[in-house]
Parts: sequence; structure tokens; C-alpha cells
Amino acid sequence: MTKQRRAPVAWLVVAWAAAALGCVEDESTTDVAASSSGAAMTTEGPPPDVAPPLPFEGEDATFPKPVATSSARVKTSSCAPSLSHRKRIDARTSDALDRCEVLKTGLAKISKQCGIGERRAKDMARFAASVPALGDATIERIRAVFERGKTLGRNPRVFGLVGDSITVSSDFLGSFSTKRDRKVATTAWVDQQLALTSGESIIDFFRKGAAEKQNGVEVDPFACFRAAKVGARASWACEMEEAGKSPIVELVERVNPAYAILTFGANDAAYRASPPEAVAEEFDKHILAAVEALESRGVVVILSNEMRHGDQPGVKACPSDAPMNDWRVAVATNATSARAAEIACREQLPFIDLRHALDVATNFGLGPDGVHLTTFQRGAGILDEEGLDCGNNIRNLVSLIALKRVVDALVAAPPR
Repeated sequence: MTKQRRAPVAWLVVAWAAAALGCVEDESTTDVAASSSGAAMTTEGPPPDVAPPLPFEGEDATFPKPVATSSARVKTSSCAPSLSHRKRIDARTSDALDRCEVLKTGLAKISKQCGIGERRAKDMARFAASVPALGDATIERIRAVFERGKTLGRNPRVFGLVGDSITVSSDFLGSFSTKRDRKVATTAWVDQQLALTSGESIIDFFRKGAAEKQNGVEVDPFACFRAAKVGARASWACEMEEAGKSPIVELVERVNPAYAILTFGANDAAYRASPPEAVAEEFDKHILAAVEALESRGVVVILSNEMRHGDQPGVKACPSDAPMNDWRVAVATNATSARAAEIACREQLPFIDLRHALDVATNFGLGPDGVHLTTFQRGAGILDEEGLDCGNNIRNLVSLIALKRVVDALVAAPPR
């Protein structure tokens, strides 16, 4: 990891005051009308600012660990399987924009039929491989953040969620709450993947966490407030909201999580017709700002990439006179997905390679709009061979596996 010197604490305090408790307060960048994907498609608009370092309490002036610059490139895909994907539809650079690949998803395809008949998960081991093992450097980093969180009173049985429309959806982890009457089903293999070293399921572990009160009743983290918004880009997580605080600050204050799953990329890719490389660079800066905003508050970050972009009804499929088309957005989405993986690799962050997990699902886990995830007909909590052919069901499984591995490293397992 690239080492960088931190600014003096006095400067950080000034920056903190100027930012008014948000990690990025970019008033010049606002959401525009969303397309059917929930992503804004425009060709104009000022680029978002880069967040300054956040202040922190205590005497350890090296906390949180400095993030690497975006110029540090990852040369191996061992920490993220999707970085090895090399099909023509995986293109993520500008030289691919002069051609077009057929995106075999969307309204006229079989998107609604995941998990039906012969369509079921056949490669269960792929899902476990989509959550890379935590290496020593990763464990060292998250333990430092976790210990910081202890001093700030973070709840080790509560996680938070930060993201866009696929995180807004209650199909993402909502089925596992004790407060919602939704079906949950697992297999022996899934149970094994979700079992902590103590023998307790990660689902039951978090069901015991009181995240916040809703109408006077305590709710677990599966059903609590989320820092998520339809059409949101990565910069939004740190922008000032009407309440006078950023979504990340509101999440930490309301839910008090010890961990957070951070997921953006689709709307960043569809926001404007920029070169995919430029999209990835801007995305990189805002993800790092969000990571630092969470870590400086004692919240362990689990980073995730997102699904592919498919055949979106009403949007031209191939290069044309239109500034945006499905192929351009697909290439840019590939770029943000790969960049999320690269960030996790170089920064030694826990990672969910959702792209890798979804690529074996019917239509890559995409629904009829070509941009959002499918859900099994009996619910997103069905984690068996039929359910795990559907997008949200797969995302739920790999997210639970990631949470399990982090909790095992920080809470259930003895220190090394």
C-alpha cells in the first residue's frame, strides 16, 4: 500500500469544520432526472470534487491508514476473480467504443424466469470464491478500524448499507430480518458457508443486533435505515443532505454499525458520456473518500462491485448519434466494476466480487430492465439451487459470506 503523509491535525480540524461533518460536500453536483435504470444520462455537468482527509480523535495520527493513489495499479487478479474476465463483453476501455456487442439481456429475453425449470445454480463453489479470503494485511487493517470503533461505541452486531437503488431494495438482505415475514431457505452447503467459528449462523448473529428503533420498536440491521438512494453515484455518500449531514454521517449516527457494505458503480457509469478510463478515475476518488469517511468513524468497510449493464428498453443498443447507448454504458460499468475490485486489492479491503458471482446466473442476474437484479419467485431469502440462479438471491448469499468472514476475523476468532 502506498504510504502518504497525513496533513497536520490542526488543518484537518479546519477541513472538518468546512465540510460540515460530511466527507464531500459538492454543492455543484446534483442528481438529475433518472433514466429507467435509475441512472442519470447527461453529457454535461461539472466533475465532483475530491474529499479532503477526515479528522479523527485520539493520539494515533496515522489512523485511518492512508489510501493509495489511483495511479497504483493492480497487476494480479488473485484477489478478485472478475479481473480475469476477458470476454469481448468485458471490455472496459475507450478502444471498445467503436464496436458493439449484443447484450443478451432485457425485456425480450428470459430475464423473469431465473430459477425455473432447469435454470438453477450449478457452480456453488463460485459463490464462495466471489468473496476472496482475508489476507494478513486486510485483517490488520480491519482490526485497527474495529478497535477504533470500539472506543467510539460501535455495535459489533450491527452492519450498515451504503449504495444506490439495488441497496435501497429490501430484497437486498431484508428477507433475513425477524421483523419481516419473508421466507428464508438454505441448504447444508449454504449453512456451512454462513456458520461462524462459534457455530452460530451469521444471520442469527445479526438478528440479535439492535440497530435502531422504528415506531418505538427495536429492529435488527437487516431492516434498519440504509444510506442508499435511487440514482446515486459514489460521490453522493459524502454529499451534504437537507438534514445538514452526509448520508454516511446519518447512517453512523442512526444505526451505529461496526461494519458497512459499500456498493456503487452503475450510476457513475451512466452519468455522462465520458471515456471509461475517466469514469473509473472519478469513481476511484469518491469510493476512497467514502471508505475513509467510514473508517475514520470506526466502521469496517466491505467493498462490493456491481452487476453488468444489459439491454435497456428505450435506449439505443449500439454506437450512434446518441451520446449514450447501452454498449457505452456497459463498457463504463465494466470499468467501474473492475476499479472497485482494484481498489479492494490495492487497499487490502474485504471485497464482494458480485460481478463474478452473477456471471453464472440467468441473464447475469439482470431483470427485464437490463440494469436491476432479479429475485426468485419465492423470495430473495431462498438460498438453494433454484433461488441462487437469481440476482438478489446471489447477492444476499455472497454478502452474508463476506460479513461472516469479517465477523469471524474480528469477533468470533481469537487474535492471532
